[in-house]
Amino acid sequence: MKRLKLCSLLFILFIAGCQSATQSNLAAPVDSTIEIKEHDGTMSDIIRHANILSPKVALTFNGLADNETMQKLLKVLDQFNMKATFFVEGMRLAQEPELVKKILAKGHEVENGTLTFPDMAELDYEDTYKEIYLTNKIFEEQLGYTPKYVRSRSGDSTDNMRYVTKVLNMKAVVEASVNPKDRNMQSAEEMMNYIRHYVDSGSVIHLNTYINPAIIDVVPLLAQFSEEKGFILSTLTEVFENEYLVKSLEEIEGYDAIKINPDYENVQPNVFYRKNTSKKEIALSFDDWASEKRTKEILDILDKYNIHCTFFLIGKGVEKNPQLARLIVDRGHEVASHSYNHIDVTSMTPEELQEDVMKAHQALTYALQESPLLYFRPNQGVINEESAKIIAATGVKAIAMYDIASFDWNLDFSAQDIYNRVISRAAPGKVVVMHILDGTKTVEALPLIIEQLQKQGYSFAKMSTWIEEDSNKKVN
Repeated sequence: MKRLKLCSLLFILFIAGCQSATQSNLAAPVDSTIEIKEHDGTMSDIIRHANILSPKVALTFNGLADNETMQKLLKVLDQFNMKATFFVEGMRLAQEPELVKKILAKGHEVENGTLTFPDMAELDYEDTYKEIYLTNKIFEEQLGYTPKYVRSRSGDSTDNMRYVTKVLNMKAVVEASVNPKDRNMQSAEEMMNYIRHYVDSGSVIHLNTYINPAIIDVVPLLAQFSEEKGFILSTLTEVFENEYLVKSLEEIEGYDAIKINPDYENVQPNVFYRKNTSKKEIALSFDDWASEKRTKEILDILDKYNIHCTFFLIGKGVEKNPQLARLIVDRGHEVASHSYNHIDVTSMTPEELQEDVMKAHQALTYALQESPLLYFRPNQGVINEESAKIIAATGVKAIAMYDIASFDWNLDFSAQDIYNRVISRAAPGKVVVMHILDGTKTVEALPLIIEQLQKQGYSFAKMSTWIEEDSNKKVN
């Protein structure tokens, strides 16, 4: 444990009483020391996106603008009954405690924005400690509580920030999942277009109070957007307290069910294309990954017709929005792997392929907080005997293929084109592949396909039902 000697006006303001010092605008230098607690190598969490199923979004602001701007901002937030989290630097809190208290009185949240808003990437551990620790002390003196969160001016985290927040028993360093970078001085509409494109449930929106005056005009646009999409904009605490319990990967049963196994030559893979039946059953399946908007559109259609399907998800995409994979399962569907990197499996070395399959399994397991189905669907349905053996050797129980390609991924295909491909090829026991991709006509085609198949007397099955039945027959 080190002691760092400080001669700082801000520290003096804290020791002597910030308000009285501010009123006189004078303070005499005094020597004071604080203990720099060494870290043990462990770090606090970084939070940038909440794992939630409810449509809540955290609205956050960095810094404290001039009094006039802040009054306007608070007024417009009030007007739309919108709550936010403000990251305020310790210097400004010491100088203007009454303004910060007004923010709190309006129902907003105020957290640690560091002491002087420096570039945290340039600070060593001791200086980082000073920036965060002294701000906490000013919060305790002026506001009566210790902040849970800290964020830098840029919104980026550093290892030193994570070490310090862990040592100080704070909850996390906050980044952002949606940052329109208002410092580029865009218009309110330009910033809002960026937010519209990237926001989803659990997002953290990062705006600054003191750079671009147009952020005040963003608030009504945010209100309109949230009403249209059903989002609730609120504080970090309100959003993150709704997170579902997240275990570490190693705590989840089945996380290691898929492993690297170079001994694949004699493996007999189970490659499943269709069910051998005369019964009018068909399986709808969906590949890839998409935005929350598109995913929910697909799920809502399936809910409407009470159909449950199998989703083959790309691990790399799932890592970015894990709650969407969880939502798919929560809505009654099943999830399996569509690889991690979405590369042609026949072009990969055995080592690359098995690593990809294992990474995808781990990404899905962590997102779902349970093991997905141990099925694998290759990119574009391309597979050969060797790659099938390599995949199966990892522990994959079935390579789940299909025999009706809807071609809905093709942006040139209309809803009618997609409908025609599926309906003209429909037959008992067939597996249809569609996609949850943005920009396609899948959402328009899906209800037409379902209704026509229902008229023809088809029922819909999950692929797991068919694959397990097929496996049991082979065993018996």
